[in-house]
Amino acid sequence: MKILHIMRTYGVHGGEQQLSQLFGANKNPTFKECFCFVFKDSSCEGLFSQRAPELETRVLTQREQKTGTAWPELYQLLPRLPILQFRLWRLLRGSNFDACIVHGFQAALVAWPLAFFMRNLPFVYVHRATKESTRWDSVFRVLYRPFKFVAGNSDAVMQSLAKYTQSEKLLTLNNGIDLHRFDERSKQRTEGLEAEVGGMTLIAVGRLIPHKGQSLLIQSMIKLAAEYPRLSLWIVGDGVERQNLSRLIKEARLHSRVILLGQRSDVPSLLNSAHIFVNASDREGMSNAVLEGMAASLPSVVADAPGVSECHISGVTGLVVDRTPDGLVKGIRALLEDKKMAREMGRAARTRVEEMYSIEANRNAFYELYKRLQEN
Repeated sequence: MKILHIMRTYGVHGGEQQLSQLFGANKNPTFKECFCFVFKDSSCEGLFSQRAPELETRVLTQREQKTGTAWPELYQLLPRLPILQFRLWRLLRGSNFDACIVHGFQAALVAWPLAFFMRNLPFVYVHRATKESTRWDSVFRVLYRPFKFVAGNSDAVMQSLAKYTQSEKLLTLNNGIDLHRFDERSKQRTEGLEAEVGGMTLIAVGRLIPHKGQSLLIQSMIKLAAEYPRLSLWIVGDGVERQNLSRLIKEARLHSRVILLGQRSDVPSLLNSAHIFVNASDREGMSNAVLEGMAASLPSVVADAPGVSECHISGVTGLVVDRTPDGLVKGIRALLEDKKMAREMGRAARTRVEEMYSIEANRNAFYELYKRLQEN
């Protein structure tokens, strides 16, 4: 069985990391996977070639597209849709694919007419963020209609999609972590950065965009700074919020204690050097960053949010708190003051990832999906 996956990639972030691990873990010769980029993406191509060297890749257009916010991106995509749709149709017809897995909204727009008219080829839509009701709900019902299955990468995402399609079409494909690769990477030396000896380091990982909530973490550090003079915060990632976050850090005079590390390729080793993982996003599909924090055996303080809370058992693998600076401060303070609890939570978090969120579990879920497509 030959399966084409298509996605509008955004460089090397959570969704791209997840798929690179998924493709690299394909050991079943019955299923041959191919990946199609909507726009050329050199950094993601490099990631895929490194982690899944046997993966065949295609590109619908050689034009590299800068990332931005949702509406400007949509306006840039719409005029190009006809040519992108034609090129995808030609690819699907010319390479004899048996199924097409569509990841994300932009790729869904490209695939939508083909899913309607290529009735002998099953299309599956995979969504990676929880959806909230808007005035556009009727549009999304039409968008999802031709897809044979509609999947979320967490239970929260799957449940948020229920209002757009029939229940029998819905399924969950939980994200997974390649623990062997993660553990190997965590042993690498962290270049240009070391945790203060005897100090405590919080770490947050994610794109610097408003809904990720890094500003709430900085506000929490302002409240904790005087009480814990050797506490620091590393923020890993880049994005449109960087300038705003830099301003907040400067105004709070925390430039030596809150460090914007930018995009890094050594996240596992950074996690291994930190002490507490923190996350203040207001929504996720299923956060790879949260799972990696758990895989690193870090105790976590995470804001209660769809796609985040379900990863943890609050009070056992981490602390799920109110999404406010005070809520985050309370959780962080509890772990700083109770080292034994922090260690036990870290160990429990690692066990939960091993049992529920491994790349093997994720890989098997996709195999089961392919088998269902074959049977139908």
